[in-house]
Amino acid sequence: MKICIIYHSETGNTRHVAQHIAAVTTDSRLIEVSDHAPHSALTRFIMQCKAAWSEDKTTIEPSRLDAKDYDLLVFGSPVWAFKPTPAIHTIIEALTNCEKKRAVAFVTCGGRPGQSEEMFRKWIEGRGMRFVGFKSINQKDIEDDAENAEMVAFVTAAGLKPA
Repeated sequence: MKICIIYHSETGNTRHVAQHIAAVTTDSRLIEVSDHAPHSALTRFIMQCKAAWSEDKTTIEPSRLDAKDYDLLVFGSPVWAFKPTPAIHTIIEALTNCEKKRAVAFVTCGGRPGQSEEMFRKWIEGRGMRFVGFKSINQKDIEDDAENAEMVAFVTAAGLKPA
């Protein structure tokens, strides 16, 4: 099973989880999506939270991604304003050859995941992918071995579900 782990991280929490998944799954590729929105350091978070709430998109790198070589797509995002970030929303829209692919999503958050599962389902299914699961991990559990093992088991099980 070929896995593509696509994530956006600002503080490193989501990156940590994505890297952990990649380290213990075979035949996986890790792709970090960078947000290049033109905001100052002072206004960046506030403006991006507003954009997340509005389900806006942003300027990202990579700007396109071909999913044809993968069996499972894993999307990871922090939670901003109770939703995934504009960067992860934008890369989902920018995917090519993603139709009928299995996809799962995870978020890292300081509190609750809010509407993250619903947003991921909407965006993933809107692109013709098959949404097969969602998981959230609280920032206090990022370093917890049991939580990380559970995340890996979740991704692995999702990859084994029939398409």
